[in-house]
Amino acid sequence: MLCVGGSEADFTVLGDALRSAGQIELYRGGPDDATAAVSGRTVDLILLDLALPANEIVRVLQTAAPGGGARSRVPVIVIARPGSEDRVETCLQHGAEEVIAAPLDPNRKLAIARRVTLCLQRRWLRESTVKLQARGGRLDETAVIELYANASNRFVPREFLEHLGRKSLTDVRLGDHVEREMTVLFTDIRDFTALSETLTPQQNFDFLNSYLRQVTPIVRARHGFVDKYIGDAIMALFPRNAGDALQAAVELQRQVARYNVGRNRAGYVPVEIGIGLHRGSLILGTIGEEERMQTTVISDAVNVASRIEGLTKVFGVSLLIGGSVIDGLDVAELERHRLRNLGDVKAKGKTRSVEIFECYDNDDDELRSHKDKTAESFAAAMDEFRRGMFLTAGRIFARIANQEPRDTVAAHFRDSCTLSAVRERGKGPWDGAERIEVP
Repeated sequence: MLCVGGSEADFTVLGDALRSAGQIELYRGGPDDATAAVSGRTVDLILLDLALPANEIVRVLQTAAPGGGARSRVPVIVIARPGSEDRVETCLQHGAEEVIAAPLDPNRKLAIARRVTLCLQRRWLRESTVKLQARGGRLDETAVIELYANASNRFVPREFLEHLGRKSLTDVRLGDHVEREMTVLFTDIRDFTALSETLTPQQNFDFLNSYLRQVTPIVRARHGFVDKYIGDAIMALFPRNAGDALQAAVELQRQVARYNVGRNRAGYVPVEIGIGLHRGSLILGTIGEEERMQTTVISDAVNVASRIEGLTKVFGVSLLIGGSVIDGLDVAELERHRLRNLGDVKAKGKTRSVEIFECYDNDDDELRSHKDKTAESFAAAMDEFRRGMFLTAGRIFARIANQEPRDTVAAHFRDSCTLSAVRERGKGPWDGAERIEVP
């Protein structure tokens, strides 16, 4: 649930009331957060304070209950203060379902929770009941189709069906496939196994759903779609251009930082993530057999994106990008982001190397300033490293790492230039690509 506007005191009373009713997922945001949450289908109910400007109230209502709310996308409860009776009437006409008087009374938490619960139950009843209406002895098939389409879109992305040229899941056939060039985003939570071992199964599910509600809407907002969830990992596809995927990755990092503020306040351990991006040709299609099939994506680009995400642990950074993504950025996008070329990397067992870049847009000010100032020296050291001049490269990387101990990338290459590391590579020809075993 999302509380839009209102006082801190009212928000506290709401939180206490809903926790007592078992409804603990209450967040606070503005009108933009509300419209994004409705569009991204990440919120079950909106509590809208009528002290907001009239145009913002209308905008939220039009998004949540288009057409007046007969089939509202998300129910809205308005929080009304004395003297706002006219606004209440207008909001009810535009789709609001319930009214709660403010300031909220901390001694009436049960009444508040009951109104919210009943509003949610009405929504769930609408979604779970097939609205078959008699029309001259005929059934209203439109309602059935709408209900089925909404349900199936929760399991198979609408965008996936569109790329296959199918209107709904019922039209999909085994073997349907299409080839497209897209950017693949992989992200997962660092040390999730250790974290999950401290939680009960129910707490694991609650945590994952809470986290995914925070980050998934960002993918949709940047014209991508989630292909699948793999435990704590997300695999998303961006059909339009590489810039969409990179901007989504940067915004995803920022959203996780905001999410961690709330976790810290609640006494929970903050989460850290790694993100890998790669762009290439891939095949979207269906595999399996007639009685049990599933949609899938087959491409080396998917494997590479996953390996690049794994390399974030090796380099100690949170966002790495394949060279094919950089090639897909226009000049303005290249200037907008802070990037460092980390050379060519060849995962063990692979014959082809991949050029990777670090994006450090979201480093703190001090670390970001360090990387900006040492950009030329770092690039010069990378050139020496690629040529096999490890002694020279190591000295430069060491100077950069000594200036800022948190520059884990410079420290990694410094250590890769030591005599022991060079000996481990053997006496064969050096092709400029570092061989790394991805965790």
